[in-house]
Amino acid sequence: MAKKSFFSDKSLWLRDRFLTLMVIPERTRKVHKLVIPFFAIKLSVTLFSLAVISLMFVGIDYVRVLGQIAENKRLKGENFKLRQEVQLIRNKVDNMEFTIERVRNYAKKLQVLTGQTEKSSGGSKATRKRQEKQEEPEREPAGESGDLESSLQLPKEEPKAESIKSLESRVGGMEIMTITVQSQLANLEDYLFSRRAIAKATPSIVPIPGYVSSTFGYRYHPLDGRRRLHHGVDIVAEPGTPVRAPAPGLVVFSGYKSGYGKVVVIDHGFGIRTLFAHNSKLFVNRGVNVKRGDVISQVGSTGHSTGPHLHYEIRKNGSPI
Repeated sequence: MAKKSFFSDKSLWLRDRFLTLMVIPERTRKVHKLVIPFFAIKLSVTLFSLAVISLMFVGIDYVRVLGQIAENKRLKGENFKLRQEVQLIRNKVDNMEFTIERVRNYAKKLQVLTGQTEKSSGGSKATRKRQEKQEEPEREPAGESGDLESSLQLPKEEPKAESIKSLESRVGGMEIMTITVQSQLANLEDYLFSRRAIAKATPSIVPIPGYVSSTFGYRYHPLDGRRRLHHGVDIVAEPGTPVRAPAPGLVVFSGYKSGYGKVVVIDHGFGIRTLFAHNSKLFVNRGVNVKRGDVISQVGSTGHSTGPHLHYEIRKNGSPI
């Protein structure tokens, strides 16, 4: 086998070659030589390259870590903001529940005052079912009695850990409760308005000043002496005394009736009518609307009468009261 020459083996050539650096200071003129093998230079370049590459990777990783730190800081800030918003929403929900509870109690008092506790309905069955689905397991379901107290049961204890879904559920439940309260308050309003209208239509003033000579009930008739039911009251007054409407209404009769003489009948609505008999003059005609206090006639003694007076009747659905 042929022996390799020195110049044919590149590794030997590089290993046995050197780089000589000569340093000659100007003052001493002494020569300083620095001999560096070529393989050491190659090794240094290789190590330097590896160091540069390593530093590049470290730098890239450092930049990535800095980005992650910034992102984590941003997310932490957003989470803190979200927690604050959730707490704010929770406080608003608590305030809304407190307000609804106050409205519910107020509506309940109104129902008691108006006697509508037993009559009022707590909404349709579908509304109650939707409300039960919205409520938390800790909540007591709405009752079937239909009154405001049973249909608006709020949770007795707050949940220890409340998520966004639970808050949404509470808000949904309050929406249902609000609709129920609105419905029942609307019914209560209708009832109060109807009662107000009935009160307005109810005779509330005495038609004329004077004294009552005969009250409602059985009596002996002053003309024939027979005992019979007197359907109204007789009020004695001077002839010509103005007779005033005791409540607003519509004149449904103005004319002469046998036994009653000159008569005015006013329909006040809700089945309430008033009759004024034995008048000397009539100042209103049929179909005229009158207000409380309007003069409708004058006291007289027409018909079956023993003297000047007003026969005054109040009828409810045709029956004297």
